[in-house]
Amino acid sequence: MTRPASPGSHPDSSDHPSSLDHQSSPGAQKALTANIATVAGVGPRRSAALFARHITTLGDALAHVPYRYEDLRRRDDIAALQPGTTAVLEGVLQNVVDRPMAGRWSRRMVSGLLKQPSGKSIRVVWFNLRSGGLPSGEPLLLAGRVNSGPNKLPELVHPEIYRLRAASPPALRPIYSLPAEVSQRLFGEIVSHAFKQNRGERLGAIPLQLQKRNNLCDILDAFQYLHQPPVDASLERLQTGATEAHRALALDEMFTFQLALARERARLQARNGAVLNGPADLTNALRASLPFSLTPSQVRSINEISAELAGSSQMNRILIGDVGSGKTMIAFYAALRAVESGWQAAIMAPTELLAEQHFATFSRLCSPLGINAVLLTGKIRPAERGRLLRALRRGDIQVAFGTQALIQEGVAMSRLGIAIIDEQHRFGVFDRARLMALGSQANVLMMTATPIPRSLARTLFRSLHVSSLDEMPPGRIPVKTEVVDEAMLNSVDAKVRAELELGRRAYYVLPLIEGQDDPDSVAATAKRLRSTSLKGFAVGVLHGRMRPAEKDEVMRQFRDGAVQLLVSTTVVEVGIDVPEATIIVIVAAERYGMAQLHQLRGRVGRGGDSSQCWLVLSHQASAPARARLERLAQCKNGEEVARMDLLTRGPGDLFGTRQTGALPLRFAGFIHDLALIEQAGELAQEWLQHDPELASRESWGARQALARMLEFGFSMHGSPNLESHMIP
Repeated sequence: MTRPASPGSHPDSSDHPSSLDHQSSPGAQKALTANIATVAGVGPRRSAALFARHITTLGDALAHVPYRYEDLRRRDDIAALQPGTTAVLEGVLQNVVDRPMAGRWSRRMVSGLLKQPSGKSIRVVWFNLRSGGLPSGEPLLLAGRVNSGPNKLPELVHPEIYRLRAASPPALRPIYSLPAEVSQRLFGEIVSHAFKQNRGERLGAIPLQLQKRNNLCDILDAFQYLHQPPVDASLERLQTGATEAHRALALDEMFTFQLALARERARLQARNGAVLNGPADLTNALRASLPFSLTPSQVRSINEISAELAGSSQMNRILIGDVGSGKTMIAFYAALRAVESGWQAAIMAPTELLAEQHFATFSRLCSPLGINAVLLTGKIRPAERGRLLRALRRGDIQVAFGTQALIQEGVAMSRLGIAIIDEQHRFGVFDRARLMALGSQANVLMMTATPIPRSLARTLFRSLHVSSLDEMPPGRIPVKTEVVDEAMLNSVDAKVRAELELGRRAYYVLPLIEGQDDPDSVAATAKRLRSTSLKGFAVGVLHGRMRPAEKDEVMRQFRDGAVQLLVSTTVVEVGIDVPEATIIVIVAAERYGMAQLHQLRGRVGRGGDSSQCWLVLSHQASAPARARLERLAQCKNGEEVARMDLLTRGPGDLFGTRQTGALPLRFAGFIHDLALIEQAGELAQEWLQHDPELASRESWGARQALARMLEFGFSMHGSPNLESHMIP
């Protein structure tokens, strides 16, 4: 195996599993599963902090790659230092003083002067350190943060020390996302220990035979490159995740993912589902009663779903469509198809408010058809809940709407024919598993508004059939989108006020929750709007730290008009229909991905009035960021947005945090070309033809990688017993 020749970096990924946590030989397996608490210097307190980040073994430590790097090859000039930056300085440490910290006699502060040959010097400070361990009077390299010290002079705070006489410092210092209890230096020692324990072993899921035939980078070499980059490594490529090492990790993980999909697809093809082929009386009556015509893509999706539901194999389909493209109507059609075939349907939404909205809409459209539907949420009183549960078990209730309350203990359905999951990426895999447990023969329809090109969706979700809605219902007025600088915010406020005075409603979306003095925070913006430009209007606040009941109450007030202006973080992305909302202002818009911005602007334009989306650039926004948002302003639908995102940033950017419930991937963000996903699929298919049961010794790494993914709840369909089907 050749060591990767080009370098890269990656954000914190400690909360996701990886195919690379396991390896292709039992020897490496034993070494990498060693508890991290056994490493010298870790101890109970530090190991507990690492366990909370899902770093429990040496293998986890290797897979926790740096999220950025400091370039120790550079040398900074003391005279040019600015507070708030980092510096790399060479010099001799002098005048070292060790004294107790003020008010904290148990802690020590050490200070000194780092003097350079030019005669310039800077104060250096360490906390909780004793001077006896400092190498004063010899050449040192110090790397750390610059603060404003006494007399507003710059000082270097708690820098790392490298003794130039003893050994050369690393060229590029890896920086990890770590809990406060664990220092960068200690974690580096843990990683070094992991490498020593695994010297000569092979890691990863891709079998050696495939690695050699396709000239793929060895996974241990890839880890070594990222944790201990060579002196000639490119900082830019490391920082952007563009190295062969990053590609190797992404490919190995995607290979595992595609193995899982291929195995699951084979299992599903042999699994019988509820056959929903009854007379189409209810569905025909629904379509005849609609005051509008279905779009061609809605008709196409209905035909695809109907044909599959009528077959004997279980349906597993994902419906992709923009916010407002009519996915809910498809869900109602599928639910009625179950009812008219003698089965029940369950429709699960991520919030009580959205479940209520779906239930109210369904009741308005389908109650005249004689359908018995109920809403099951956490608010229902115990006596009423007991009555509903008994009716569900008897089969008296035909369609059940709800949130996670549908999957709580005691819920059972006698003949569940279809399970429909709205905003599927908002549910964890175990939530989907429990919903599926309500009926072993239930067909599955998942829906998402995340813009993903149809061709990419078919590659990613190989075990699913894909339907897509690529047009909006008639009468929808496209949302006008404009990009402005934050200096124009007062002008935008005035336009918002004009809309509110007409009885309409508006959103402001901010990236931060708190910070009274930070213009990009919900708190500061709500305070500003209440006291200045939008004084007199009811301003509501919504963010992720609020309890679900609080969030639902604010959204109800906004829906009903008690609140005219909603100041929120991106939690509003999955909201409810508020036709009166005609304007959305997204502050610091350059911080968001194009797909997320597109979904946010889908919050408006849901009524008959023209609507506006303002993308406000902060003063730190770069020229490329402005160009990206101006391109987004020209995109009218999710397919265009997804295609542009794919061309400009790569498919890895489609695996954001919003998808982690569906895709348990750690290194997917390294994927910068669709070819890598396709290559992983081809490799997985090739290996399964060679070893369909993954029973050979060379499939050891693949078996372990699959087990690890399943351990973290991986299942595109949430089968609670998926492991028994997939792992020999």
